[in-house]
Amino acid sequence: MALVSASDLYPYLPGLDSGADSALGTLIAAVESQLAQWCGFYPESAGGSVSWDSATREIYIDGPSDIDARMLQLPLSPVTAVASIYDDPTWSYSSSAYLVSSGDYNVISREGQVWLKPDASWSWSTGKRNIKVTCTVGYSSATRQISLATLHQCAHAYQMQKGGAGRTRSQGKEVSSDYNLPPILPSVRALLAEARCPNLWLS
Repeated sequence: MALVSASDLYPYLPGLDSGADSALGTLIAAVESQLAQWCGFYPESAGGSVSWDSATREIYIDGPSDIDARMLQLPLSPVTAVASIYDDPTWSYSSSAYLVSSGDYNVISREGQVWLKPDASWSWSTGKRNIKVTCTVGYSSATRQISLATLHQCAHAYQMQKGGAGRTRSQGKEVSSDYNLPPILPSVRALLAEARCPNLWLS
């Protein structure tokens, strides 16, 4: 589901109306995927599209952060909810013996972090894929920065496509998937700086 709508684009593209909604919707979806990938999001499953929409993800972690043994650093953010955390060296992720009590940790949404509380009865183990976090990650609505970034990049892409730039197959003058998207504008990158995911600096 797109975080901005075709009607949000009208002020950026004078002369367009609802007759262009379908084409603009296609463009918005493509640009949002482009921007989400730049921010560090990746497909939920193999072969899937890249999206920053709020969704449930299963994330596997080898152990706590080197910075602090109480902290799990997830690769994506924001993390808006955690359904379960298993710390399981057998990789079955089903036994209650390895289920970490939700009362033992706090979630820092923006940073994509899970911290054990000072009085927690658990300590994170270290081992390949020992820790499985099932959580909700992404945006259910656009922040102001994401909205502005998406609209500016969409307007730029539309104008470039209207002039024929990036066309891979001739198909009239309409916006279509037969165009390559232009590079992300520096001003758009600046707007999205705070939306970049932790995996971009963890790698």
